[in-house]
Amino acid sequence: MSYDTHKTWLYRLEGRYIHLWQYIQGAATTTLGDYKIRLPGEYYGNQLIYPNEDITNGLRVEYTALIEPFVGDAWEDLTGRYSDDGISFTASTRVIALGAGNTWLSAGFADDDKIRIIGSASNDGDYTIDDGVGTSIAGGATSIDLISTDSLTDEAAGESITIYQIPDEDTTPDESNHVNLNRLLSLSVVDYLKAQLADMQGNVQMKEYYMREFWKKIGDNESNKRKISMTFPTSPYAIR
Repeated sequence: MSYDTHKTWLYRLEGRYIHLWQYIQGAATTTLGDYKIRLPGEYYGNQLIYPNEDITNGLRVEYTALIEPFVGDAWEDLTGRYSDDGISFTASTRVIALGAGNTWLSAGFADDDKIRIIGSASNDGDYTIDDGVGTSIAGGATSIDLISTDSLTDEAAGESITIYQIPDEDTTPDESNHVNLNRLLSLSVVDYLKAQLADMQGNVQMKEYYMREFWKKIGDNESNKRKISMTFPTSPYAIR
């Protein structure tokens, strides 16, 4: 598990942007010979700094939306992603065109994929690719059509836009779908359901076992977000 991630990184949401800072305890240092020294005049203490542009392993944001309780794909299995300033939108035909020389297939998308757009001037949101109109993605399409219930606003290329695939909600879930949670929380839900089944069967021992497993997974999921400490008053050692 990661340690104190809520204390190492801080963020603030402003519209579609995430402002990210790194929390440090220290000051600017340099190496002199084989010794690391603090630079003269540098403030030493707790401070917020802009993080390095290269964040190891990237930044993970979990979940899609609370209004999508069941999905057919896990985030880890989604491959479609494309970023460019050459993306344009046509409202009348519901067409999204990529930059010159790029195809939706090479970007990892397929027909019927659900996509999310961020960074545009007027078309940020979630959409679904239509497989029945225009050129198929498998045929090397550079532009795609959206389903009829989606709508766009005319927008010329120029904005730095990112399009990426998101899980598709299933309103009639079955055994092939899963709850829209990360893997650890999904496993905790399974333990909770097993505990309830054991309770219905009158098996108290198995119920208690699965409830312990449920709370253990919940605790593991939260362990990299918060640190809990307990303090107790010291005995006054009074003379009797």
